[in-house]
Amino acid sequence: MHLARLLLLASILYVVGFYFIGSAVKPGYSQISNFVSEYNATGTAWADMLTYAGFAATAAILSGFLAVAIPLLKTSGASRVGAWLLWSLPASYFLAVIAPCDTGCPLEGSASQIAHNLLAVVTYFGMGLSIVLISLDTRFSGFKPRRVFLLFAGAAFPVVFLLMVQPELGQWGGLLQRLLDIAMAVSLIVIVKTLIPTGHDVRQAVA
Repeated sequence: MHLARLLLLASILYVVGFYFIGSAVKPGYSQISNFVSEYNATGTAWADMLTYAGFAATAAILSGFLAVAIPLLKTSGASRVGAWLLWSLPASYFLAVIAPCDTGCPLEGSASQIAHNLLAVVTYFGMGLSIVLISLDTRFSGFKPRRVFLLFAGAAFPVVFLLMVQPELGQWGGLLQRLLDIAMAVSLIVIVKTLIPTGHDVRQAVA
């Protein structure tokens, strides 16, 4: 297996494990209603462990994946900008390390909470834009369903992000965030499979 694919698989599996372990040890935590950043909310149980073994480790693994994968994508123009914007993904986890949210992750609160919210806007919009720009790579011309998926997934990021922070949708905020996590994971798989093809992928494309 190519190193980039191995690191992508490791990243996805680590995130899944982090989420399940975090929800198991966090008292009263719900994957449906609670945001991921509530794992290490200031002053809550297991916050320190989940900060470093969860958010920091995830950011490091994703950074390793991108350091290997981005040069292999061989993108240019707008798609190259999109590839570099993929760094918004590990940044979205690292922001919980440098600016943990207050309990409940409110829209207003401490200086750390305000910084957390501002960085979340930047990283989520950055992730959405990265997916859209990468989909413009000419190599997706032969994989139109993949391009359409990436365009819809990228466009969904700002829309779903705005929905998940609406107070009236508070009970579904966690679920909406998990849907974006899944969209990003599938998008990365599509991007790697298309732009860093193995011999098998090339034979499939030719066939």
